[in-house]
Amino acid sequence: LAETILVEEVKSLPSLLQKNDNQSLSALQRAVEIGTVLGGQVMAPILTSLAVQQNWPTEENGGWEDFWSTSTLDESNGGASISHAQRLAMALEKLGPTYVKFGQALGSRPDVVPPSLANALAALQDDMTPFDSEVAKEIILGELMGFDRGENIPLKDLEALVSTLTKSPVAAASIGQVYKAHLPGKGDVAVKVQRPGVRLLVERDTELLLTIATFLESIPALPSSQGDNTGLFQTNKSTRLINTELVSATQEFMSRIFEELDYRNEASNCITFANLYSERNGTSKDVSVVVPQVYLPWCTENILVMEWIDGTKLTDIQSTGTNQSKEDAVKENLAMVKVAIDSTLSQLLVEGVLHADPHAGNLLKISRDDGTVTLGYLDFGLLSTIPGQVRDALVCSVALQVFEQDVDAVSSLFGELRLIPQHILNDEGERAALAEA
Repeated sequence: LAETILVEEVKSLPSLLQKNDNQSLSALQRAVEIGTVLGGQVMAPILTSLAVQQNWPTEENGGWEDFWSTSTLDESNGGASISHAQRLAMALEKLGPTYVKFGQALGSRPDVVPPSLANALAALQDDMTPFDSEVAKEIILGELMGFDRGENIPLKDLEALVSTLTKSPVAAASIGQVYKAHLPGKGDVAVKVQRPGVRLLVERDTELLLTIATFLESIPALPSSQGDNTGLFQTNKSTRLINTELVSATQEFMSRIFEELDYRNEASNCITFANLYSERNGTSKDVSVVVPQVYLPWCTENILVMEWIDGTKLTDIQSTGTNQSKEDAVKENLAMVKVAIDSTLSQLLVEGVLHADPHAGNLLKISRDDGTVTLGYLDFGLLSTIPGQVRDALVCSVALQVFEQDVDAVSSLFGELRLIPQHILNDEGERAALAEA
């Protein structure tokens, strides 16, 4: 129901655009702003660098990996030297959550983009430039002062929470940033505070993207391609050049961002996830992970307070003990990655409730007092529900193709689901090994 409401909220924007010329102007202003940032901070320095070197990236000169690693002086940053990849990441960060999402998606796919670019974009997950902590404190006090969700929030507890906030955030992402604090009677907690003005920015991006999508869908079919009814373009019995439902896709994408903008949704998602998979009281027989407890009386649209979880990212190569070697730490991390994969598959195929954003910043390796480690989840802004018939169809499809030994079909399906990287599927040796298996 919540997703339906969010989609309807986004769908209403085109009609608002038609009624209010000011919003059309806002979309135009946003387009100019985006062009200025990408052109001035990314394209101009990169094109200048290419012109000076007079060398387009090829295998002989290091290709795109060396291209994105190439550094130039950044006049806006005191003349510091930054790479092309860092320029792009900084530009996306400046443009806000909508474009940061694209960067995060690419940053988690080093098999698709060069590693140097993926590493720079990975910083968009939880290492962005934070906003002023004093502003964050004002937001917390403004949201929670006199706030009542059925349980009174004592003023002394609120003052204790604010006074114990870390001086700077421990993580900063596109929508909000996280502080560590102490809540009387609860212990250490994580306090997530939404960036001021972020909702307005997303609304402007939605107006712009829907305007572009509507325009592209309105382009008439080309007379020379009549009768072609395949792929992206469709002209048979249609006056549209582009067959893809761009407006619907944009509405769906933006509705997911709007869902993340209300931290009450994340609190509800976290509770749902914990009821299924938490090692405390989860009902799942296959998945048992650490899920932080949410303190609902302290959660608003812009504030989220939950239990603090100590841990390290699965991408951090560091030992968890004084006698642990780097090799053992790597082996331990890889074991946690396997647990994460098994957990995701179980969420997808068994329970049908899936953490929809399991990137490196949202998965933790947690050390126990007995020396063992376990997996922990963070950030529940996006939770997906997979209907039972879809799960059954997926399992039956894979099983049927395996029994028929249709390796190509299985490989293609796994590739579409991104369970196997495309470069492995394109390797004849790897496909032969899959066939033998």
